[in-house]
Amino acid sequence: MIILDTSFIVAYYNTRDENHERAAELMKTLVNGEYGDLRITDYVFDECMTVMLIRLKSLPETIKIGELIKKSMEIFSVGKEIFEESWILFKRQKETAFSFTDCTTLEVMKKMGMGNIATFDRDFKKVKSINVIGF
Repeated sequence: MIILDTSFIVAYYNTRDENHERAAELMKTLVNGEYGDLRITDYVFDECMTVMLIRLKSLPETIKIGELIKKSMEIFSVGKEIFEESWILFKRQKETAFSFTDCTTLEVMKKMGMGNIATFDRDFKKVKSINVIGF
């Protein structure tokens, strides 16, 4: 399994994103199953839809992308337990500047035993226990 971060998904769907070409290239590898099934969290889905609406300035296009994401990968729901663990992680940060959504992603990865993430967020490279796909 591999979890996808907002930065990766936005770059893939937004042709004006500076990382679009790299994301499109990597998505071919991911769709072929090199890292297993694709996963995101409901927080990442929320963040993606918000960012895409702002960047694309098109509700219909954003809805289309959301429907594609919903059909193509499993979306993990961040429940109360992961929420609380994420809040602890968020507060304890010293060498990173993870958003709360990023903290929920890290906690889901830990809980599910996932080691791979597709992202363009450099802070994830500081986490030694995960393999960052994207750079």
